Amino acid sequence: MMSRTRSALFATGLAVLASAAPAMAHDFWIDLPRYHQPADTPIALRFVIGDTRVEPWETLWRKVVSLRDYGPAGVTDLQAGIRPQTPTDSGGATIRLSGAGTHVIAFESTLAENDIAAAEFNKYARHEGLTPALEQRARSGSEGQRGRETYSRRAKALVQVGTPATANATKAIGLTLEITPETNPYALAPGTPLVLRVDWHGRPLAGASVVLEPLDGNQAHGTPVITDAAGQARFPAPTRGRWRANVVWTQPITHPRAEFDTVFSSLTFGD
Repeated sequence: MMSRTRSALFATGLAVLASAAPAMAHDFWIDLPRYHQPADTPIALRFVIGDTRVEPWETLWRKVVSLRDYGPAGVTDLQAGIRPQTPTDSGGATIRLSGAGTHVIAFESTLAENDIAAAEFNKYARHEGLTPALEQRARSGSEGQRGRETYSRRAKALVQVGTPATANATKAIGLTLEITPETNPYALAPGTPLVLRVDWHGRPLAGASVVLEPLDGNQAHGTPVITDAAGQARFPAPTRGRWRANVVWTQPITHPRAEFDTVFSSLTFGD
């Protein structure tokens, strides 16, 4: 599992967002114009945030923990390719991938804080299926109090280089909250359902709400699928195009400025 020191992240200061729940629920993903790429050529990717409106995520060094390639031949640190946001560049990263096969590009952000009105927080928690938060607030009788959480983001993108769709794409890499396909989407037989597994701290997560949506076309919202006891969510076979799966989960914590720690996670892949 990727190492992290929470105390160090808190010590550097957390960004406080006094936004409403719909803004907090924005999805986050690694966006490429094409998820099939040639080897050893520059690839420009974007970190994107959005819901009804899509826009570049604010790429700043203080918000980045890691960017890595979990490729067929091993792990490569890609953080040197990060492009921080400037007045003339919306930010992102420029990377190169060596070796044929499926490359799992993984990103992790630092922690931030969210503090919003009770009604908006409850609405957001219900919308995202954050059962631990809803149950904890019901037990403590705090549904009428402001919702305070720390949150961070994880994202994976499956980038296919060359022909072989390699098995490393089906192995979890140790993100706190992680979506992993049970079968490499680039090896999925036509008409075969796509099964995604969600892990939380390395264990299959039951009861999480997973959404699979197209990145192109009408940006239709997908129907949430709840993970079973094995942490699996089953979807109809994806058609051609680019796709994004999303999940959010939380846990109660003891902290002077937050009662929950929430993680947003995504998986992107496609043509």
